[in-house]
Amino acid sequence: MKRTLALWLSGGMLCFSVLLFGEKTLPAIGEATVTISFDEFSQFMKNSRVVIPWEELQKFVLIDGNGKFLRLPWETFLKFVEERKAPEPKPPTDYILSSFLYTGVPQRDSFVLRFAGNLFGLKDQADGWTTVKLWPTTGVFLAWLKIDGKPARTITKDGIYCLLLNESGSFQIEGELQVRLYGEAFRLPVPAGTSSIVKLTLPGEYNVSSPAAARLRTEQTASATEVEASFPSATQVEIAWSPIVREPERPKILANILLQYSLQPDLIRTTANCRYEILYQPVPYLRLGLPEGIRLINVSGNLVDWKEINSVLQVELRPKTKGLVQIQVTYEQDIKVTDNQVTLSHPLCLDAEKTVGYATIVCSPNLEVSPAILEGLVLVDPRELPDRAAPAVLAMRFSRLPFRSILNLIRHQEVAMLDATADSANAITAMTSDGKSITRTIFNVRNTTKQFLRVKLPEGAKLWSVYVDQQPTKPLIGADREILLPVLKSLTRPERAIPVEVIYYQASSNIATTGTLQISLPAIDIPIMHFMYSLYIPEKLNLSHFSGNLEPVKDFALLCEEPSGEISSRQEKSSVVSQPASGEIKEALRKVYLARQKELEQNISHITIAKEIGDKATLETTAGLLPLRIYIPATGHLLRFEKRLVVEEELTVKARYTLRK
Repeated sequence: MKRTLALWLSGGMLCFSVLLFGEKTLPAIGEATVTISFDEFSQFMKNSRVVIPWEELQKFVLIDGNGKFLRLPWETFLKFVEERKAPEPKPPTDYILSSFLYTGVPQRDSFVLRFAGNLFGLKDQADGWTTVKLWPTTGVFLAWLKIDGKPARTITKDGIYCLLLNESGSFQIEGELQVRLYGEAFRLPVPAGTSSIVKLTLPGEYNVSSPAAARLRTEQTASATEVEASFPSATQVEIAWSPIVREPERPKILANILLQYSLQPDLIRTTANCRYEILYQPVPYLRLGLPEGIRLINVSGNLVDWKEINSVLQVELRPKTKGLVQIQVTYEQDIKVTDNQVTLSHPLCLDAEKTVGYATIVCSPNLEVSPAILEGLVLVDPRELPDRAAPAVLAMRFSRLPFRSILNLIRHQEVAMLDATADSANAITAMTSDGKSITRTIFNVRNTTKQFLRVKLPEGAKLWSVYVDQQPTKPLIGADREILLPVLKSLTRPERAIPVEVIYYQASSNIATTGTLQISLPAIDIPIMHFMYSLYIPEKLNLSHFSGNLEPVKDFALLCEEPSGEISSRQEKSSVVSQPASGEIKEALRKVYLARQKELEQNISHITIAKEIGDKATLETTAGLLPLRIYIPATGHLLRFEKRLVVEEELTVKARYTLRK
């Protein structure tokens, strides 16, 4: 095996180096010598260091004309070469830890992990002890540690478990760790620079996750979940798991019902708002048991179709229906008008495991109800009801079906209320010199439920024209020969007054030189708040000594009235009103009715009232001034009469007259 030698002088000493290219030893060769120049010897000994005293080296130095040479006995040369080999370089680290295998089964709040790994000690025993850093002491307890099957020397230093080693070589280490669990997860700080393989056995079925794992494999067995996760070189291993929730094979149905009972004198109408919650598995249909003796009115909600078979309502649902389903069932049952007790019935949710809800009672105004028997029901404040519930006189809560409820029923006689009224009436009569007259009357009617307005004309009057809400209308004859005028048009807007116009003619009456004049006006079957009447008489007639129930006036009372202070102040504050107040509407209507009377007096076909009273009146009346249907000759002397609050009475004007020459 070739060796390179080097030789040089330093401080009176000759130094040489040898670089070995192999492991074989140079053979001994008897009395041979080695002669080599200083230059060559220096090249051979380049990487080895041998120190020889100069006095001893002078024995082997030869000087001739070619330079200096070194002649060494072969044995001496071998001695220096073999004993002065160059030291091997030291490794860059004292030890190497390979990957660790961790195995274990989690307990209630801790995790016992068995581990195994390989350790390679690189430090020379002569250089002292090697400290191998393992796991941090925070959150980890090292129960025991063995190296090659023997107890290992361990210490804690700077918050880290450490293994003490005083020899080099390859070792097998194993032991046990106890790690704290964080819920259904664990975190393990691992020795620096090591990779990890974790094998866990989780009793039961679990979903396992580990974002930092290079590879994660799970396998479900009959009783456990086997987990194997591989982690590259990292500072921490983390694995989390959660139980696998498997839906039951059978559906679970819960029901919440709001029962609304509407009591009428002769029947009970029940509306059942059923709110189903279908869990786990879809169902194709739902079944409700219906009470006996009812009439099914309607079934609606999240359904495809429904049918009733033997008092069982089967509701077909859409395919794969789960979650929330709303079904509404409405039915009626008759009660006798003489019954003083009623029993409340209810449907049964046949497929529901549990049914809870509320029951509410509403009734017509003439009925008074109170609980007689409540079994399975608890009275509650109606304010506890869901928002969708209507106002109720009684409210109850139930937590199961069926329940039993009997109510006491007291029937009260209803008192008839006013269903229509006339805000005002505008009337005008024009008489001719020979005693003929034409009268036109406009009743401004507010109506809620009244079908006909009954009008009684004066004796001998002949009806000429009828208009209702500006539309020509055919009157009817009632049982008492009164005229019937349909007035149901205001049902869509009962707060709006509709004009009902009647024009009739009366034949001439003998007018002597002196006498008594009596004029009768039409009567209606509803109250009139204000009746305004204008009378044109021939100039030759002079009336005096007025009587009757109409009061003669110079001007109608409303012309002298001013708006209330509240309205005036409101108008001063704002000149633009987006929505008129009730007081402003009433004021505008008064002006409309006065303007209508003025129209009748002047015999005008149309007056633009909006310019006089503003847009507020048009909000309440739609083109309230009607065009004249029949020409009334408004000539002669004008007299005015009025009366407040006319209730079922015939209005008349009586006076003595004389003829002027």
